Amino acid sequence: MGKTAQIKTVSRMIKRAILLAVLSCVLPPSLSKAQTFVYTDQNMMWSQIACHVDGGVVREGPDWRGEITYTVSRDKIFHGYSSSTFDLAYTYRGGKLYIGDSYFTDAISYTFYDGQIFVGDSTFPLDLAYTLRRSNIRPDVFCIYKESSISPFDIVAFMQGEPTETEIFALLLTLALL
Repeated sequence: MGKTAQIKTVSRMIKRAILLAVLSCVLPPSLSKAQTFVYTDQNMMWSQIACHVDGGVVREGPDWRGEITYTVSRDKIFHGYSSSTFDLAYTYRGGKLYIGDSYFTDAISYTFYDGQIFVGDSTFPLDLAYTLRRSNIRPDVFCIYKESSISPFDIVAFMQGEPTETEIFALLLTLALL
């Protein structure tokens, strides 16, 4: 093998390594969106899945045939299967869920603070709507309690997975809890 052939081979290997490095930086964030399932019963059976999020798409029911209610893209929640600004429903920034793309405080629907969801721009205890706590029995499951309750009778849903805060809001909106 001649000197120029060796240089071309090394050049191709370097280009492939650079391409692989770029893809490994770009793809994992888009592929890392894990599935999250929301159950209505503590038995957490497949048939009891109320909705789920997979790759940012929130669907009703347990599988891909369910109706798409929202699409989550970074900190934005869109109506249906869309990422168009015309379908923007909410924007999550700074622990607050804003209507549309507003920056005004009167457009704050909910505040997420310390595992709790408050109504409006507030962290006042009387404005507390839900509290998220890990299950004592299954550490991969979050229980969503009414207000600040710790009673198992006040659990409104069970969430299995590691959703982002924006996905939590989209799932609760799908369940008509918000």
